[in-house]
Amino acid sequence: MTPDQFLTFAQVLPEPLLLINSTGEILAVNQAATKLFSKTSKALIGQQLSEFVTDSPQKVSDYLRVCAQSRQMILGAFTIHQAVGEGIPCRSQGAVIQPRSHDSPAINLLRLEKRTSNEFVVLNQKIHALSQEIQQRQRIQLELAQSNETLKHTLIKLQNALESVQKEKMSGLGQLVAGIAHEINNPITFIHGNLTYASEYYDDLLNLIHLYQQEYPHPSKVIQETIETLELDFLQKDIENLLSSMMMGSQRIAEIVKSLRNFSRLDEATFKLVDIHEGLEATLMILQSRFNPSTQCSGIEVIKEYGELPLIYCSPGQINQVFMNILNNAIDALEEAEKLQTERSASPESSQNHCRIWIRTEQLSDRYIAIRIKDNGNGIPTHIHHQIFNPFFTTKPIGQGTGLGLSISYQIIESHHGRINMMSDSAWGTEFSIELPIVEESDRNYGNPF
Repeated sequence: MTPDQFLTFAQVLPEPLLLINSTGEILAVNQAATKLFSKTSKALIGQQLSEFVTDSPQKVSDYLRVCAQSRQMILGAFTIHQAVGEGIPCRSQGAVIQPRSHDSPAINLLRLEKRTSNEFVVLNQKIHALSQEIQQRQRIQLELAQSNETLKHTLIKLQNALESVQKEKMSGLGQLVAGIAHEINNPITFIHGNLTYASEYYDDLLNLIHLYQQEYPHPSKVIQETIETLELDFLQKDIENLLSSMMMGSQRIAEIVKSLRNFSRLDEATFKLVDIHEGLEATLMILQSRFNPSTQCSGIEVIKEYGELPLIYCSPGQINQVFMNILNNAIDALEEAEKLQTERSASPESSQNHCRIWIRTEQLSDRYIAIRIKDNGNGIPTHIHHQIFNPFFTTKPIGQGTGLGLSISYQIIESHHGRINMMSDSAWGTEFSIELPIVEESDRNYGNPF
């Protein structure tokens, strides 16, 4: 706005209006303003506003600066002095008029309104009270921000402490598992090894008995009665079955011990080349009792769809912990789904869906592999999907879950530069997808390549 444009509309207005630049220089005034100042427009134009007020020049400068920064109507108060020296209390309202060109400075439009001395005092009191209230609110907001920051740091420390406790708990569990596996391994190796010799000795004794029967086909009456009492024919067959069962049992225990040792991985390097399928099998072995029929569940079928995978460079103990957390959650979800279905159905045997867990592995590309673990439970409600990996968040009842399992799993996969995602729907259940990078030989120099 130019001074001429200002005068075109401002001359006929009854309110005193001044056009002032950012330095406080008066550019134009209307007739009402000349009457208020008791000076001609020529005497006013080109002068500083601070020359015509009794307030300090700094107050005027600050007022104009606030007007320019806010770009809104700003309330203020000045005392205008006339030629005769009498002060006229005035209330002012300032607004910034933005120029069309960036080269032109912004112009402040100042509107003055005469007030009585009492009104001026009351107005200043209101302005002072408002200023104090604003300052108090600013102090409160600052204190709240500081308190929030303190609480945030405290929460982070608590999360880290509890996660450390959980990791230490899992580490202790791994040590316990490794210790049990070691203690069981020695006697079962002894038993399994001696069963081979026992079977050979039995065959030798059986051959000797057959030889006696051939050489002495007509034994004495006492020997015949003893043979009938012992049921020798049955005994010969049953001992073979007994030794075979003992051999199978010892082999099964040896497999369990191997799975326990593979799961704990305490005697191996932190990062190494690992067969992911071995980790999955070890975890499934540990959880085998939870898949069997029980009072909580009629039994869970595990469907494996393993693809061809290269060896993965990772921390096997940590990856096994992720498998354990996800599979445990899947089992809990299936048990809860079966419980709810049993409560709602009059004849659960006829309407119950069989509980299943699918484990599928595949190589996505030359850079990533994927492990997908899916259950056919009731799914996770959509409105909490974004909270699943948050620390301490759990859908389980109090005392049945810490809310750290998935959070720790997320951090483990992230530390391996992998990705973990979750999809869930009440119609088909929940699926967790884990993607791990394939680290090339050239990248595996020393220790953790990540």
